[in-house]
Amino acid sequence: MTLPRPAPSAEERFAAVHAACHDTVYRYLARRIIPAHLAEDLTGEVFVIVWERVLDGAALQVPYVVAIARNLLRNAYRSSAKATKLRTALSLAHQRHAVQNPLVALGLAALKETERELLLPTYWDSFTSEEIAVILGASPGAIRVRLHRARKSFAAALPAESTRHAPLGKAARP
Repeated sequence: MTLPRPAPSAEERFAAVHAACHDTVYRYLARRIIPAHLAEDLTGEVFVIVWERVLDGAALQVPYVVAIARNLLRNAYRSSAKATKLRTALSLAHQRHAVQNPLVALGLAALKETERELLLPTYWDSFTSEEIAVILGASPGAIRVRLHRARKSFAAALPAESTRHAPLGKAARP
């Protein structure tokens, strides 16, 4: 006869959520905030809220924790007297993307912020459209439509950028 295992404690549930989400949340914030220590601070604030939710008995998934991070980031922009300075610092030139191809970086720069907000979590963080829907607070169907449009915009931006910035000494492709 085996005895039933007691339910995990709040500390164990928090540790599980923290282990599953910390790196993703930090990367999400670090891409959007400069300097990096602000991303660390906001990541800590995210997990204070997660701890409170765990104490309330909530079972949190990665998309919900990233949505908390997104909301904290938006609140930080609104409440900070340095919001304009932060928005300027968030320009694509200063973001820490691991884009090896300069044409891809130029294509991303040509997109609207809302389009990048869909493409980057999809391709950099490997979130599904359902997870992005939770993060952005929209329906999965709406996210799929917006993602389709963002992909089309990105595809349209690539040829335009690649012909303008062709390597020296080589003709641009027709």
